[in-house]
Amino acid sequence: MKRTTQILLSSLFISSIATADVIRTTDGAQLIGTITLIDKGVIHLDTAYAGELKIKQDQVESFQSDAPRVVRLASGTVMAGPIASNGGDTIRIQSEDGVLETNTAKVAAAWAPSAEDPEIARNRRGWRYQASLDVTGKNGNTDKFRIGASFDAELKGPNDTLAFFLDYEQAEDNGNKTEDRTAGGASYESFFSDVLGWYVRTELENDPIDNIQLRSTSAGGLSYRLLHKDHQTLVARSGLGYRYTAYENAQADESSATVDFGLAHTYRFNNQFKMQNDLTFVPAVDDFSNYRVVHDSGIEIPVGSGDHWKIRMGIKNEYESQTTAEEKMDTTYYTKMVYSWD
Repeated sequence: MKRTTQILLSSLFISSIATADVIRTTDGAQLIGTITLIDKGVIHLDTAYAGELKIKQDQVESFQSDAPRVVRLASGTVMAGPIASNGGDTIRIQSEDGVLETNTAKVAAAWAPSAEDPEIARNRRGWRYQASLDVTGKNGNTDKFRIGASFDAELKGPNDTLAFFLDYEQAEDNGNKTEDRTAGGASYESFFSDVLGWYVRTELENDPIDNIQLRSTSAGGLSYRLLHKDHQTLVARSGLGYRYTAYENAQADESSATVDFGLAHTYRFNNQFKMQNDLTFVPAVDDFSNYRVVHDSGIEIPVGSGDHWKIRMGIKNEYESQTTAEEKMDTTYYTKMVYSWD
């Protein structure tokens, strides 16, 4: 009985290996799973023991997949069938029309028949939505309460982004309001080359705590894509704008032409953790000592196995060189629960 069980388990193990995809790396490792995608010189392997692995093709000695794959070569030719690379720089594609052997460097992408060409997926414009909420409170010697909520919507393509946002913040400390802010706006950015592009943006804000009945800021100019990689982006912006501020108290309204500077940076760690840094500097054209600086840095950590829930922790600083409020700078430390969907 024991020997029969051993034979049965061995047969199941051998059968699972025979039907699975196998990747052998240059350092001698053997990885078993399902090859879901080959894109940009990286093989994506879905495994039962470690989730999705990404292996660079130059680190792969050979791989074998009995299941059919759709393969697009650099020339634009598309074929379908089982694929294998038995070492060296050659890949073999077994299609209905025969066997094709070609250099692995000529493979632009490969994917499952039920999936989509990754290049088409990258170039498709699509909406992405995100909502966040953070609520904190304290009772006892002091009574504190704070609520913050935001909603963002992006229509993103390979070289342009249309974005909308809405923020709400309110806080009390021993019955006294310490925050009461509502803001919303829209922006559009488009790149006409790998580096250069243009942008426009507008924002409306109400903040009675800072004596602001209405602040309107609009700007437009050039965008410079300094970094544009899968894991990291850095965009600098410079342009001209207009700012109008109506105050809650008797102070006269202000309006002025402005210069608009900005930096936007994102960095993704192992496709899991994402850091985002944004900085804007908006001085008046006729008086550079009259300026506003907004800085926001945060990191997003996924919650659970899906891609919907995240926790975002960060710090936001807002500084005004000339203001009727008691303080020139507001600093907020936040932890938000974020939900994203398409």
